[in-house]
Amino acid sequence: MKTCKKLLSLTLAALLVFGMCAAGGANLAVFAADDAQAGETTVKAINAESGLTLDYKTSKTFEFEAENVPEGASVHVFYCGEDRGEGTYINVNDATEDFTVEAKVLASDGTVIASSGAIEVHVKNGFFDRLRVTLRNVFGRIGDAVMDVLGAIFMTIYVFIKKHIPY
Repeated sequence: MKTCKKLLSLTLAALLVFGMCAAGGANLAVFAADDAQAGETTVKAINAESGLTLDYKTSKTFEFEAENVPEGASVHVFYCGEDRGEGTYINVNDATEDFTVEAKVLASDGTVIASSGAIEVHVKNGFFDRLRVTLRNVFGRIGDAVMDVLGAIFMTIYVFIKKHIPY
């Protein structure tokens, strides 16, 4: 009986301590949320930075994160300066030329509150880049091997010409 009373009192004491800690943590979370609302509105890219280079016909998803967005405002994504709607993601499928993506926090009247800045993306779309994609579409992954062999042949011819033909 003595052991049961001790166990019960220890359990109640532990619950009281955990309850006080949980209540204190809730208060801290409320204060942290209030402090965050007082900060400046920002929006930034999460998975990319300007100067990115993609292969021809590559698809990529760009993700943005906004902090301290005021009530009534929303995050919009832009592709080459054109508003593509509300959201924090933008998918670019089968890219064939250079482009920019960006996110902006817009007020309900369309005023820009914050901007991530444009992310400039270069797409490799030279002759051999396009040929590689065409061969991959026709032959599957063997197309990459064919392209590597063709590249080695052209490089050998180039080196031969540079070495044996004077300027």
